[in-house]
This record gives sequence, C-alpha cells and structure tokens, in this order.
Amino acid sequence: MHKFMRDYSKTREERTGWRDEKLSRRHREWGFNCPAIDIDFIMIEYNTGIPVALIDYKRYTGSLRNLSQQSIKAISILADNSKIPFFVVYYWDNPWAFKVKPINSYAEESLKQSKFASKDRVLSEQEFVRFLYELRNIKLNEQEEKIISRLNYLPPDNL
Repeated sequence: MHKFMRDYSKTREERTGWRDEKLSRRHREWGFNCPAIDIDFIMIEYNTGIPVALIDYKRYTGSLRNLSQQSIKAISILADNSKIPFFVVYYWDNPWAFKVKPINSYAEESLKQSKFASKDRVLSEQEFVRFLYELRNIKLNEQEEKIISRLNYLPPDNL
C-alpha cells in the first residue's frame, strides 16, 4: 500500500502519543468549587460525523465501580442534551470481552432494542462490535463480517 493511502479497515493511530497531565494536576489546585473531570478514556462513537453514543471504557479490575459519581452525572447530562446513549463499558483484554452498563434513558432504550447486548451479561468481543455497528444502524457487509469473525468469541475466564 502506498504510504499516503489510508487503510479504511483500521482506525486512525494515536497522533500525539502524550497527554498533558500538568494542567489536570494544576486544575485540582484551583479549589473545591471548581471541579472538572480529566476524561481518561471516554469515546464518542459516531457515524458520518454524527455522534451515536458516549462510552466511558473502564478496565475490569475485579469489581464494578460505583457509577453515581458527579463526573458520571456530568457526562450523562451531555449525552442527554445530545439525545444519545451514555454507557460505561467494563472490559477484559485476555480474552477481549465487555460488560455494558447503561447510564441514561437513551442507553437503557438502546439495550432493550439490541439483538447483541444486555446489561446483565458479559459480551464477547464479536458481540460487542456487532452492538457498536447496531448503534450506528449499519447492516454489516461482507468485509465487516470477515473482520468480526476474526475477533474473540469467548467470555473472560475471571467472571
């Protein structure tokens, strides 16, 4: 492939390779009544430039965290104002698997209508990726089916 041609079967690489933690630490010194959230790994899932969901990815570390924090509430308000689902998704990386927790009513409704996801079970990587396509209202083509078929289909060992 020519070095300037883009492989559309893959997402873009990280461009900067760094994050400015200095500002985040400094902001914490500005006082209790000036809160902000340093968003670690929240992603805007989108299709053709239009947001379809906010997902806050969290590595599963043995228990599910309390999701009633003020930071979760603030992100939920952004999603509500945009009329899109907001999920917290816990993930395992050996093998890859995902647990989807709906945060707002749009997320609850998405899970009720989903063929692939529910809030009560862990999804294989294949199921989760199918859910992401479903959020985008995209019917999978042959190439996408081929990509998904190579993904993990097993649940994690440490449930």
